[in-house]
Amino acid sequence: MKWVHQDVGKKAQIIEGLSSEYDIECEELGNIEVKEDRQAHQTGNYAFDYEDALGKPCGIAITKAKIFVLVDWEYVIFIPTESLKFLIGSSKFKKDIKMGWKRKTKGWLIPRTTILNSPFADVKKRWFPIYK
Repeated sequence: MKWVHQDVGKKAQIIEGLSSEYDIECEELGNIEVKEDRQAHQTGNYAFDYEDALGKPCGIAITKAKIFVLVDWEYVIFIPTESLKFLIGSSKFKKDIKMGWKRKTKGWLIPRTTILNSPFADVKKRWFPIYK
């Protein structure tokens, strides 16, 4: 299934400020979460946070997005959120880590190849620059 459509931009709106549930409201596709991982190509993993420094659920654990968009140096990956959660939950290579500011956020590392090779993922070669 292809997730990108020419007319989507006319009906999509970026949520201003910090929204913990999703980043883009879209009538046609459903809400969208966008996650940039600048180290995925070096580490070979994507990182997903699930608990903040206060012990409250965050990130992948609370998103209400229908579609998750992962962005790294090489690819843009469109994947249904439920499929991504399934991949994370079923990955025998999942690693629980401390991450974020002062290593107080909890997260999972998932091998990049698990997501790139998933039949649920629509993988596109990156067509725009990443800014440092």
